[in-house]
Amino acid sequence: MVQGIEWTEEALQRVENAPAFVRPGIYKLMAKRARERGRTIITSEFLTEIRNESMLRVAKAIRGFGFEELRMEAFDVAKEKMKKLPRKVEVIEAIKVFLGERTERNQMIIDKFTKYLKTVPEKGLPWTEEALARIQKVPPFVREMAKVAIEEEARRRKEKVVTPEVVEMVSRGASEGESQRAEGLLDGAALPWTAEAKERLRRIPIPFVRAKVIQKVEEYAQKRGLAVVDLPTYEAGLHRP
Repeated sequence: MVQGIEWTEEALQRVENAPAFVRPGIYKLMAKRARERGRTIITSEFLTEIRNESMLRVAKAIRGFGFEELRMEAFDVAKEKMKKLPRKVEVIEAIKVFLGERTERNQMIIDKFTKYLKTVPEKGLPWTEEALARIQKVPPFVREMAKVAIEEEARRRKEKVVTPEVVEMVSRGASEGESQRAEGLLDGAALPWTAEAKERLRRIPIPFVRAKVIQKVEEYAQKRGLAVVDLPTYEAGLHRP
């Protein structure tokens, strides 16, 4: 165990129920993720979150090997790709044997892998279910813009998967500096905005996206010689091609 990080009894029991050869890796990974995310307690829910992230990464790799579903051949391809990394080859072989011996008990895992393989993008970063649930709270008309901003932040942090933490970070403005820049841009809008237009703008929770919306709407207004951004102008400018 790592000093400064505690485990709940439920989380510990789940790890102890895992095969012996993967337990050290689980303990190491969970401690690392807990430190990265400022956690001092590892719960069963956090264990599930990290497990799902790891499964997404594996699903992405399997897709990269040319497989559309989880088959034992995928592990052989992975072993060949990683033949210069003996420890990884050893773990891959152990997992293959383990799954082969426990087909019925592992149906839940196989079903989840199958789901991830169907949804993981061929290009770009995969999103965890929790992260996707959070992005659904963003208004539909700026959701794609928000997803771009979030994926950019994930890449900046060298993340392989978009997690709820990345979504939350971008929602808060990603950092104090970015938040200040966003607020400055809002204060320095080129045109006056009516109360109705401002109220609609406030519904956008991500400062980076709000700044982009202001820029897009004001470009639309200025091209048409408008002196004020009212609600109709806001709607038209936001949804323009």
